[in-house]
Amino acid sequence: MTMEERIKAAAVDMEPELKKVKIARSLSQDSTAFTAQLWVDGEYIADVSNDGRGGNNRIMHRFDGKGLNTRDKVEAFRKWCEGQPPRTIAVNDAPGAKTASVAMDADLYISLMLEDYEEQQQIKRWCKTKTVIRLKSDKPGEFHIYKKVYDPAFAQRIRDKEPTLVEILNERYL
Repeated sequence: MTMEERIKAAAVDMEPELKKVKIARSLSQDSTAFTAQLWVDGEYIADVSNDGRGGNNRIMHRFDGKGLNTRDKVEAFRKWCEGQPPRTIAVNDAPGAKTASVAMDADLYISLMLEDYEEQQQIKRWCKTKTVIRLKSDKPGEFHIYKKVYDPAFAQRIRDKEPTLVEILNERYL
């Protein structure tokens, strides 16, 4: 099987995730400075990082000179990312900002995974001391926060009071 055939076969359906994420807020300027491991379908294939100065994310395949070489798997991941639907992103952060459709690539996909990771970490922090819920009318990334520690009795009162309740996020982490 040629390298191209292996890449095409591996890129059919993937489950990428970031593990061992370390964010360096003090180094972040134009982008988020971070290091992480890229895992695809349960296999550690690359180290990813960004120095926080606005450049692209770096993807470094694993190689040890003793037979370990994940270059094909990283290339399959890149091809898989390019096959994902384009994303609509804000051009700037000002009110009434314009949006643009951007073709998906590995750099953007990793940035979106990192953004999702940061959001999940924030939710976990909130859930330690507050009760966090989502309603049907909420936009993605929008939550309602009660300044009360989650407990089953309080959760039941919320369910009784909020007919459009989608989820009590604290229950993800029980």
